Amino acid sequence: MATKNTGFTIEAELREETGRGAARRLRRAGKVPAIIYGGDKPDLPITLDDIAMRKPLEDAAFYTSLLKIKIKGKRAAETVLLKDAQWHPVREHIMHLDFHRVSAGDTVTVEVPVHPLHHEKCPGVVQGGRLDLVRHVLEITCRANAIPDAIEVECGSLELGDTIHVDDLTLPEGVEVPHEVNFTVLNLAAPKGAAEAGTEESEEGGEAADAS
Repeated sequence: MATKNTGFTIEAELREETGRGAARRLRRAGKVPAIIYGGDKPDLPITLDDIAMRKPLEDAAFYTSLLKIKIKGKRAAETVLLKDAQWHPVREHIMHLDFHRVSAGDTVTVEVPVHPLHHEKCPGVVQGGRLDLVRHVLEITCRANAIPDAIEVECGSLELGDTIHVDDLTLPEGVEVPHEVNFTVLNLAAPKGAAEAGTEESEEGGEAADAS
């Protein structure tokens, strides 16, 4: 499975003013409003530096890692998971971040991406098929300190028409995908022309049978 990056540490300051007006003023000053909540402790409104946050927010591992937030004036860092990121709909600018307090041994529910492996040279693709990723992310439960960066799916032996369901996945130890239905994660679809030809042949066969 993908290697976990556990080295994210964020510098923050306490935020005295809250509300939309205060948030707009912070953004104009190059700050990102955020909040830390949960863990049977009071909510902590904080501010982050906009420029400093750009690089971690571009790293996919940031969204599935335990994070350390060091708040100016406080000795102990907060251990958190990023629970929500609000982006400007046009400018792709971060507007607000929500962090949830966790301990390393807590069981958490998070979404992680699905990464197909070695599908480029699998028999089905060599024959002209295409990989159809039905589920781009999966909701998983696991310990907070054991969240995989992604669920990797071995696709090197897929043939045309093969399908991988959730029950077919090899998950890391301690990771579960809650589900009631054995849903499709991905499949190897036949080339478009071949699929259409197969449909036409099926229809022609049915017409011949009706005529007889």
